[in-house]
Amino acid sequence: MILPLVAALVVSQPIDPQQPGAAVSSPDAAGPVISEPAPAPPPAAPEPEEADRRKQTVITATRSERKLEDVVVATEVITRKQIEAVGARDLGQLLQQHPGVELVQTFRGTGMRLQGLDPEYVLILVDGERVSGRVGTTLDLGRFSLRDVERVEIVKGPAAALYGADAIGGVVNLISRHVQRPLELGVRGSFGTLLEGDVRANAGTKQGPFEVRVGGGYRTRNPYDWVPADAATSGSGIRRIDGDVALAYAPDDRSRLWLRSQYTFRDENAVDLNPSGAVLDRRQRQEQFDVSLGGGKRLASDTSLLIRGHFGLFRDQLLQDQRGSRALDDYTQNVNRLYEGVVQADHRLGDHALTGGVEVLGERLTSARLEESPVARIRGGVFLQDEWDVALSSEDSGPKLKVAPGFRFDLDSQFGGAPSPRLALKLDPDPAVTVRASVGLGFRPPSFQELYLRFTNQGIGYIVSGNRSLTAERSAAVNAGVDWRPPIDGWVLSASAFHTRLNNLINITAGGTPDPDNPVTFSYENVARAYTQGFEVNGRFKLPIRATYLDLAYMLLDAKDQTRNRPLEARSRHRVNAQLSTRYRPWNLEATVRGSWVSKRPYYLGTDGGGMVNVIGLGEEREVWAPAYFDLEAHVTYRVRGGFDVFINAYNLLNVGDQQFNPRPPRGVLGGVQWEY
Repeated sequence: MILPLVAALVVSQPIDPQQPGAAVSSPDAAGPVISEPAPAPPPAAPEPEEADRRKQTVITATRSERKLEDVVVATEVITRKQIEAVGARDLGQLLQQHPGVELVQTFRGTGMRLQGLDPEYVLILVDGERVSGRVGTTLDLGRFSLRDVERVEIVKGPAAALYGADAIGGVVNLISRHVQRPLELGVRGSFGTLLEGDVRANAGTKQGPFEVRVGGGYRTRNPYDWVPADAATSGSGIRRIDGDVALAYAPDDRSRLWLRSQYTFRDENAVDLNPSGAVLDRRQRQEQFDVSLGGGKRLASDTSLLIRGHFGLFRDQLLQDQRGSRALDDYTQNVNRLYEGVVQADHRLGDHALTGGVEVLGERLTSARLEESPVARIRGGVFLQDEWDVALSSEDSGPKLKVAPGFRFDLDSQFGGAPSPRLALKLDPDPAVTVRASVGLGFRPPSFQELYLRFTNQGIGYIVSGNRSLTAERSAAVNAGVDWRPPIDGWVLSASAFHTRLNNLINITAGGTPDPDNPVTFSYENVARAYTQGFEVNGRFKLPIRATYLDLAYMLLDAKDQTRNRPLEARSRHRVNAQLSTRYRPWNLEATVRGSWVSKRPYYLGTDGGGMVNVIGLGEEREVWAPAYFDLEAHVTYRVRGGFDVFINAYNLLNVGDQQFNPRPPRGVLGGVQWEY
């Protein structure tokens, strides 16, 4: 079943830049047997009690299975039930209002910030594996369908000691669902505003030691526009097709082999307006193919071994067709290949739980916009972490301490060696109180674009050139937090603080007046220093109304560009999140309402009003503050007998957004049905 997916990617036709009308308008152990996510537990109640939540199994913080209550580094979990409760169709929509997360909207996709750090500092994984295909510095969250996701794990703060480069701001790990019964079937369909349609289906079977799971989905949506007076659209229309297959063989509870493969096809169409007034029809096509093979075995009661390999292929095509002229027509194709291999061992030695391994990562990019093509790099990393249970008391109810020193050393074919140490600790002075703290270093090597880009904009008159002399960016970070579970059923309070300092930041330098007859050349340089710091306060409250919960969160962020002595662009200083979820059994109704208030954000625009000119700093900059806004959405589900659900989802109820600073979809409604067996 894998061969058809490979063939689909190989034979899919590229966008023809010469084809008329190509730009279309759209209608507590040392570790598990393996470090692949274990089969998910049976579906939980819509809102499990806190004690049940803390018993969830997570993997991202340690690369090995641990109970949520035992992890040394704080981990946030979004369960399958919570994903369905908010009606999210992709990862970006799911995280739109998640506490401590800011989304970054660009015409090449939606990225995310953690603790004020841009998308290039956040590592996104699927079942512990890296994802190929960053466009610029952004890995588009819209590419990640939630159809086959069991849970999403979020670790904020430095994680380079286990995951290496790009994990300065944190890690987001999507964990896939597993088959648990002889037959599993599911279908979900929805339709609504902007002619948005979404259909998903999956089937699975577990027969003795064998597991098979297949699934597929189709999604479409029209473009949308906040300023109908001009020709440009604010958001792209999309058409997405995806499919996957997963096979597993587990002859006993000590061994497991698996093979997974997936293919995604995504078309986007939009209209852009050049600063000179030219109208460009834009069409972008992205294809992604991944295949993963691995196995794990518990060698003894206290030792387990994992071996895993992964190949990813990502092809991105962009066609820009100027209306009424060919002067600004442009077609580019990028092909990114990713190779990843991991050998990991987990061993329990008395009060120590050791996790160590070797990881090899290779990347190869082919693009006409590079000074030389193809370009490639290879990176090898060795990592080791020790979770030490320090005995503070012989009583079970006494204070408990875990100390987890970790170290990773990466050797990059372009940038040499990079050490990434981290020290984390977890203290439970009382059964109702947990204190966590960590300090660590991280790094981010320059991207291929920053090293080799050669881009000429003839319409405006500038050239952006890469710089092969760049060095890796470095970071030092500290995080601390406390959780308190008061003697009130269903209540949890937590507070955390963070500080991250960045050095050798890569910025585009030089400037001047654009002139098509004498283009200005800009380049990347290691010239900037910055920091992000702040704190988060979160609370979960079980209300007197039966099966009703209220979640509240507040985040204060201070993010500063120390080189320019000004706030970092597009960060909101204040963010408030609230979510109310309830279930009324007599009527078989479940409802979730969530909202977020985001304070004003600074932007630094060129005298022409922004766009690419703003990105590269042409002209004299001016500071503009985007207004604060309040985002509100609701999701209601009616549970029918026989596994059928009927739901309605209303998003952006206050219709906030604009063309330049917040180009998100306007107010909309979707309705649909779901059936699971």
